Amino acid sequence: MIYVGHRDTSMLTILKHYIPVAALLGGVSIALLTIVADLFGALGSGSGILMAVSIIYSLYETLKREME
Repeated sequence: MIYVGHRDTSMLTILKHYIPVAALLGGVSIALLTIVADLFGALGSGSGILMAVSIIYSLYETLKREME
């Protein structure tokens, strides 16, 4: 992987900076989605909605990959 304008060794430094932030934001957004769904009493629990969305998204990715 090449990052234009940087040396090859600096890529690791750049990734070490962005990956924890992205993981944290993803975890927080999933937690908030689950909590809000539980509070509003959505159809099913927040965890159930999260699981359904994850399954549907993985099916979408699989179909997209197979159509290429």
